[in-house]
Amino acid sequence: MYKNIIWFDELDSTQDYLKDANINSLPEWTVISTRKQAKGKGQGSNVWESEQNKNLTFSILLKPNFLSVSNQFLITQILSLGIYDFLTHYLDDVFIKWPNDIYVGKNKICGILVNNKIIAEEYLSAICGIGININQTEFCFAPNATSLKIELNQDLIIENVLIEILDSIKNRYDIIKDNKIADYKREYLDKLLHYNIWAKYSFNDNNIEKNIEAKIIDVDKYGRLILENRLGKTIIADIKQLKFYI
Repeated sequence: MYKNIIWFDELDSTQDYLKDANINSLPEWTVISTRKQAKGKGQGSNVWESEQNKNLTFSILLKPNFLSVSNQFLITQILSLGIYDFLTHYLDDVFIKWPNDIYVGKNKICGILVNNKIIAEEYLSAICGIGININQTEFCFAPNATSLKIELNQDLIIENVLIEILDSIKNRYDIIKDNKIADYKREYLDKLLHYNIWAKYSFNDNNIEKNIEAKIIDVDKYGRLILENRLGKTIIADIKQLKFYI
């Protein structure tokens, strides 16, 4: 099914590799994967810690020109739900932590970073970087990391796991592409960590950090989180404004 999976022994970043490539000449579902990623990226200035030959660090090239630019957050939902589907074949207590981290209980197992290319009103491509902890058991920098091996107490074959993950994501993607359902918003919300329950956050309000107690009630089409505080006030937060207390 996936005719263009390219493995490297080492890359700085699989996302950067695809961003520097001529993606017009590459088919959709080109996958760049590396056994060692030297400069893996997370949200903002964060880095992704991954031990060589132990985990999956890869990027998928999608060309979702069937979506309007205003619906680009659907790609994040598709990726998050696809990986959720894969993980729940093995594990319980799996959650999506807004906007696109995957947790097992209170521990992070996967991070996703989407780089969109949009010209005018055309959604040309999405380079979807994914890091998922498979066989690593010790982490130096991540304070609350877990892996499939930690959770299952067994090693998995990384190449086989990659195919399973791609199948799960593609199933979600094809449903949208075939117009079988309008979107995944309700399902994404239902699987969100802290959805519709009271929790504590740090919220940056006009460069002033505030500790707040609120519950997640929605997510808008731009991917911003919508919360309600104890006084019934609505708070709209983007990724740079809100920090979770796990």
